[in-house]
Amino acid sequence: MKVQINPGYSELLDFIYSVPEIFSQEGEMIYNARNTIKVFHVNGYDINVKSFKKPIWINRFVYKYLRKSKAERSFLNALTILERGIKTPKPIAYIEIYKNRLLAQSYYISIHEKVEGTMKEVYNQTEEESKELIQAFTMFTAEIHKKGIFHKDYSPGNILYKTTDKGYEFYLVDLNRMSFKNINMMDSCRSFSRLKANDDTLNYIGEEYSKVRKYDEKICQNLIQLYNRRFWKKYLLRHPECENQY
Repeated sequence: MKVQINPGYSELLDFIYSVPEIFSQEGEMIYNARNTIKVFHVNGYDINVKSFKKPIWINRFVYKYLRKSKAERSFLNALTILERGIKTPKPIAYIEIYKNRLLAQSYYISIHEKVEGTMKEVYNQTEEESKELIQAFTMFTAEIHKKGIFHKDYSPGNILYKTTDKGYEFYLVDLNRMSFKNINMMDSCRSFSRLKANDDTLNYIGEEYSKVRKYDEKICQNLIQLYNRRFWKKYLLRHPECENQY
């Protein structure tokens, strides 16, 4: 077993080492699909534990010898994001379990952040409410891009938010697929492809985003429209049962 712990949470050492043993039986389930996420209450902390799906055989080899596991990447990316001034639930630790020298199971452990929802909530809001949230989300996206943070799975469900006296506050989650680089206009506009929105909303995003990033507004709007249509066309071809939901 390989374990790396954020020194700020050394008091949780016993809990962290117990996770592989207790995860299947304890904790409050909050997500159960490809991966599983549970919340545990320990020493006054609300703690998220994400259990990654057991990798296929070839990836068990890859994650041992060629590439960092999803759990390790989540942990390290969270530290980098926080260093760059962007919010994400604070990382506590990651765990890797090996069998026959290959990765068998992995866990990412972080603080459970109490938020109001994800960007998916925009689909349930009035036009006035959604415009305010989308405007704030657009500014947040511009901020992370200016800081060289590129989330490769920038879907509405991976952006948490809550409201404060200063407005909306956003948190990035699902961090195993990220890169840190100078982000060009094409990558910038591609980031909005997974937001299901009408043309007017996408043009509004392009207008607001281009102001911050000093891009040509029309080119920015056209690229956002292009990448968005392309993504949803491919998505609905793979998931025709979802067509009536959008």
